[in-house]
Amino acid sequence: MNAAYPPQPDAPSHSMRKHLGRFHFNFAVTVSIICILATLLLHSLVQMQSGVDKIIHDTELNNLRLSLAESWVHRQASFQTVDSKALANTNPMRLISEPPNNYIGEKTTPPANQDKIWYFDIIKKELVYVYSGGKEARYVLVSTIQNAEVSYLSMGGLDLIPVPNQ
Repeated sequence: MNAAYPPQPDAPSHSMRKHLGRFHFNFAVTVSIICILATLLLHSLVQMQSGVDKIIHDTELNNLRLSLAESWVHRQASFQTVDSKALANTNPMRLISEPPNNYIGEKTTPPANQDKIWYFDIIKKELVYVYSGGKEARYVLVSTIQNAEVSYLSMGGLDLIPVPNQ
């Protein structure tokens, strides 16, 4: 008998070490699969959020166009003249009775760290919507009398048309 090396009851046997190795491998594979699925889920949520932002923007834009049309109808019904050429390139928010809640006014510089807002760029004479992430959509109020590029909601010779990206 070898008294210098007594058997240790706590030492794992060869089969136990093999089982622990499989357990760690299975755990690592499971964690990796969960991480991949979580990444795919987050990517899908980001895409869905940008889709929701686009829908919100489009809805607000259509509401603005309808408000412009309503303003034109109201002026016509009260026998006020509307010079759509003179109103072109002005702030459309001045023509409607209720601007959207996220309209922050007329600005000379883009507002910092704000998104999902509307503002009127005084220098470029453009209505601007800022998406999440800082991307902008710009619109100009134009006279539609001699303009073929108008929306279906255009009425009274005024419309908001997108400004091409510069």
